[in-house]
Amino acid sequence: MNKKLIFTLYLMVALPLQLHAGDASRQTAAKPLVVARTTMASSHQLTLKQLGARFSMALRGVDSRDGVNFHVRADEVVTQARLKLLFSYSPALLSHVSHINVLLNGEVAASLELPKKTSTSTLERLVDLPPRFITEYNKIDFQLIGHYTDKCEDPSDSSLWANISNLSTLELTSESVRLNNDLRILPRPFMDPRDTLQLQLPVVFVGHVDNEMLEAAGTVSSWFGAIAGDRGAIFPASLNTLPAKGHAVVFVTGHLPLFGMAGLAGRALPALSGPTLSIVVNPNDPDGKLLLISGRDSKELRMAATALTIGTAALEGSSMLVKPLNSSAVRRPYDAPNWLASHRPVRFSELSHSAAMNVSGHNPSAIRLNMRVPPDLFRWNDSGIPVDLKYRYTPQAHTSANASLLVNFNEQLVKSVPLLPFQRPSNLQSMLHMVPQLSELLPDKTLSMETRLNVPMYTVAHQSQMQLNFKYNYSKEGECRDILVENMRGAIEPDSWIDISGYPHYMAMPNLAVFSDSGFPFTRLADLSETAVILSDSPSLQEYTTYLGVMGRLGQSTGYPANAVSVAEAGQIDNFARKDLLLIAAGDNQPLLKTWRIALQIQPSTQRNWKFFGIDFNPFHWALASAVAAPPSLSEPLCEGATGRAVIRGFESPLARGRSAVLIWGAQPDDLDEALLAMSGGDGFVNQVKGAVSVIRGKSIDSVPADSVYYIGSLPWITYVRWQLSENFLIFLVFSLASAMLLSALAYFALKGMAKKRLL
Repeated sequence: MNKKLIFTLYLMVALPLQLHAGDASRQTAAKPLVVARTTMASSHQLTLKQLGARFSMALRGVDSRDGVNFHVRADEVVTQARLKLLFSYSPALLSHVSHINVLLNGEVAASLELPKKTSTSTLERLVDLPPRFITEYNKIDFQLIGHYTDKCEDPSDSSLWANISNLSTLELTSESVRLNNDLRILPRPFMDPRDTLQLQLPVVFVGHVDNEMLEAAGTVSSWFGAIAGDRGAIFPASLNTLPAKGHAVVFVTGHLPLFGMAGLAGRALPALSGPTLSIVVNPNDPDGKLLLISGRDSKELRMAATALTIGTAALEGSSMLVKPLNSSAVRRPYDAPNWLASHRPVRFSELSHSAAMNVSGHNPSAIRLNMRVPPDLFRWNDSGIPVDLKYRYTPQAHTSANASLLVNFNEQLVKSVPLLPFQRPSNLQSMLHMVPQLSELLPDKTLSMETRLNVPMYTVAHQSQMQLNFKYNYSKEGECRDILVENMRGAIEPDSWIDISGYPHYMAMPNLAVFSDSGFPFTRLADLSETAVILSDSPSLQEYTTYLGVMGRLGQSTGYPANAVSVAEAGQIDNFARKDLLLIAAGDNQPLLKTWRIALQIQPSTQRNWKFFGIDFNPFHWALASAVAAPPSLSEPLCEGATGRAVIRGFESPLARGRSAVLIWGAQPDDLDEALLAMSGGDGFVNQVKGAVSVIRGKSIDSVPADSVYYIGSLPWITYVRWQLSENFLIFLVFSLASAMLLSALAYFALKGMAKKRLL
């Protein structure tokens, strides 16, 4: 009886408690990434231009739309969204039947009236966007519903228009969301790929900073720069001090106590048994995270950095001991993931996805293919980059013969391909030479076509974009019969290709334009295995920040972490004679400025000044003189009274022929910021970094071309001979005379031999 009673009590009380405990343990094992929302709110503003609208959006016709995308970080929840809309519209529109709809993810957020009395000026309207419609990935569309008459109208009349300014502003207010300390979510929250703002990620060095620690930091910053992409990234450096707010990356070796770090006084790192990656809460900010990259020595620190940048998919938990990884196979020149392959044709499917290469409507948006082209393609005697373009389209009636596919490269017209109407030819063979594959429609009622074209190299830049725009003619049926049916379709086939493999790599240097734009020649190898960064013997924090910023920019260009970069001081320079050199210095703390003053064309001056290519620096005055027109010792001033003093100088490495060196120099450590900003470019800058030397004064950049050049790369010998003959008339004349004399001599001896045979 007692046993039954005990068993009954167990069923009623103990068993449910055990089951509840089991459920709780399972819930703990499967913790969500988001654990809590904080009450701290922040807001930021973005223009439509920053969101991707390169130009103002032109809406045309009775029903047309255009829009932009915006994304929300994983650690934020939008609580308020407001659009400050700047727009204008045609005075011919009828206000009672015309309006502009603002749509958020397909839902109408506002419908704006278009009164006639305000049609002559640019208007501003505040539109509140419902936060409940906002998700991780969002799109704002602007739709024009326009009519100019109550009677019969032409749906494509030129009076049906409205313009949305790309200076319109989207303001988002959001609350922070605390994420779990989980390595699986990397690179979030330190860098959220959905963010559109410039990445500003502090880097903290703990203890003694040696070259291997800096190499590990360069690897990580280039990885973050690659993910950040065109939005850019900066990495403010600090020693033993955590940021007061936000996220940071911390590099630490050994079992050092974190006694010098704010918020961690007296604490020590957990015992290390190898290269370790950890995510912890920033003690100064409960919403901030610290990514700890640690090891017992600097060698293990590099292992941890390599595991982070290459083996992220295998990471899990809040802390993990990582195994040594083979960073990668040996990189080949020009194999950067972001760059157009230069040894084979590249299919369009590698540049974009299929859905983005399908459009609809009579006047659809352009299909855009972004690509990065190696900057050192030899462009002499250019025949153009071959492109095999395969496309499908809805054929129009035979009465409409003005449809076309416009092919542009960097907004410059390359070819206009006619989209011929479908008509079954009576003699197919007579048509094949003009319109291949014209005999039958595909099941989706489209015609499949193919054309070859060549993209002129003068239209090509390192960061290039191909625009493909289907344009259809609108057939007019007559008064009150015009109905615009948007049933036209166009598509670019993913197996179309572009091929730059026929171009050799050969370029005159120095060329700071390609360094600023693509990081060339350092990015020739994506892992920077042939790059050495030479710092001063006692670098400042700003020099560390500049070094990390440059690594981030090189990663942005290649899309690959710089896990083979070398960092050294001036005394170790001879160990890197066969590498390209990047020198970072401020003031006179770099001994190589004196050692290489001839190669740099630097001359010591009085009052602790330095002259770069004739540029004289001191705290109160400097002057710039062109070294092309006069020797560097002359000092004809081109501009005076500048306060900003930063120089970027390109030259051939004094240690090896054909190797390049770039110096980034500031009169004071803080002046190095100007060099980083100038390399990034953007609105407000006068000119760009280019030539052999660029002097940066705030937003003003003065550049001087090289007076002597060297070449990197190689050419086929026959191409090299032809190029030299075409570029040098004297050599061509001598070569021609020598060839004529040689041919004459051969003809003379041949004829003499023939005559001798006849006499015999």
